[in-house]
Amino acid sequence: MKKIVCIFACIMTLALGGCSSSYERDSTPGEVVRVTVDEMQSMIDKKESFAIVFTQTQCSHCIVFHEMLDEYLLYHNITLYEVVLDEAPKEERSENLKKIRKTFKELDSTPTLYYVKDGKIEEEILGLTEEDDFDDFVKEYKLDEKK
Repeated sequence: MKKIVCIFACIMTLALGGCSSSYERDSTPGEVVRVTVDEMQSMIDKKESFAIVFTQTQCSHCIVFHEMLDEYLLYHNITLYEVVLDEAPKEERSENLKKIRKTFKELDSTPTLYYVKDGKIEEEILGLTEEDDFDDFVKEYKLDEKK
């Protein structure tokens, strides 16, 4: 009987361990890469997978997001692409928003974080400023997976 219990316990341990979604995380520093709207569109057209955030320089929530992100990136090797909406010259901003909304139709506030998989939006998160929530996002898409 003890042998059967031991075998059953071993099988359950292997089965549950095999279903785990854990992965080895890379704790070297990560980075934010600023991209233009055209560069972002090129990544989408090439059907790339990536995380991107839309921000504005004077947005108070964006400032809080960046403060959290600066600390987070010290220990998580992710690449987060960023489009700063008010960095372009004023005459280009309206046209840029039209281009952005072709793909990111729901974008109406900042910061807004997206995960794009194979050129299509997989997830959208509005106003994220908490490190735990951001870390959940990173873990869900394994953005800091050790290579």
